Amino acid sequence: MKKNQILITACLSFTALAFGLIYSTPQVAAQTNATGQGLEIAPPVITLTADPGQTINTKISLRDVSGGDLVVTGQINDFVASGEGGAPKVLLEETDKSPYSIKDWISPLPELTLKPKQIENLPVTITVPTNAAPGGYYGVIRFTATPPELKDTGVSLSASLGALILLRVNGDVKEELSIEEFFVSKNGGKGTLFETAPLQFSERLKNDGTIHEKPSGLVTITDMFGNKTATLGINQPPTNILPGSIRKYDQTLDSSVIGNKILFGLYTADLSITYGANNTVLNQKITFWVIPYTLIGATIAALIIAFLGLRYAIKRYNKHIRDQVLGTTKKSKK
Repeated sequence: MKKNQILITACLSFTALAFGLIYSTPQVAAQTNATGQGLEIAPPVITLTADPGQTINTKISLRDVSGGDLVVTGQINDFVASGEGGAPKVLLEETDKSPYSIKDWISPLPELTLKPKQIENLPVTITVPTNAAPGGYYGVIRFTATPPELKDTGVSLSASLGALILLRVNGDVKEELSIEEFFVSKNGGKGTLFETAPLQFSERLKNDGTIHEKPSGLVTITDMFGNKTATLGINQPPTNILPGSIRKYDQTLDSSVIGNKILFGLYTADLSITYGANNTVLNQKITFWVIPYTLIGATIAALIIAFLGLRYAIKRYNKHIRDQVLGTTKKSKK
């Protein structure tokens, strides 16, 4: 029992890191532990389409990047979105099951033994039930690499890596994306009045459909005279929003976008989102002010101080002149 707990703890630690990388960037994931065992997989994300009742085949490439033999075992789990940043949450408990699960659709995976630098293509077979409803279904195949001498100990110190599977079952799917919130902020504080750039524009998009969506769009910023100030791209590089989840996207308006331009006055930010097979468009608009009130206040204070100083100097000068005139008058009377 203790050995299994150690195995689960080690796998969870590496899985959290590995999946964070896999889900955000379409690159080959690799992880090496302190003892030198390591495994590389490709691709990290597999996107498939199938009809109800269809059996489809794909493959995952596994490579031993360590200096010794590795025994590779695979495990199939569900995953859901964790928070609004897009990182997947792997459901490890048998009682935790996603409504979009394909865990039971994937055939058992064979165990592999890899030599150093060896690449092996692992076949993956997915059988879609005939009564599967149209929409998106998701799962992750996690791999654990163990040196042969540790295989039967129940302890593994190697990384747990995974390939995400996004499967679309054809049919009349529901595509419904909405803008939950669109706002501008600075240093984490939302508002409509700001002093200077940089500013951050954020969109929280909610997927109430039955299929994952990969939206695209623009935030177009114009000044009070209708002149375009900047255009910011949304969801770059492209990522998915899973059904039943909210995903937040951020864009920064700074000198890399506007150069040396100084923002001042009232601005409008127009959000335009496109998604789905029918290129459905969502729009929303917000307005905000950029006024360097600290600089303005300091300038006004400096002007007031200068005015009072000048006024005082003039009074002193006039008094000096009067004193001189009076002194001259008194001397002439004598």
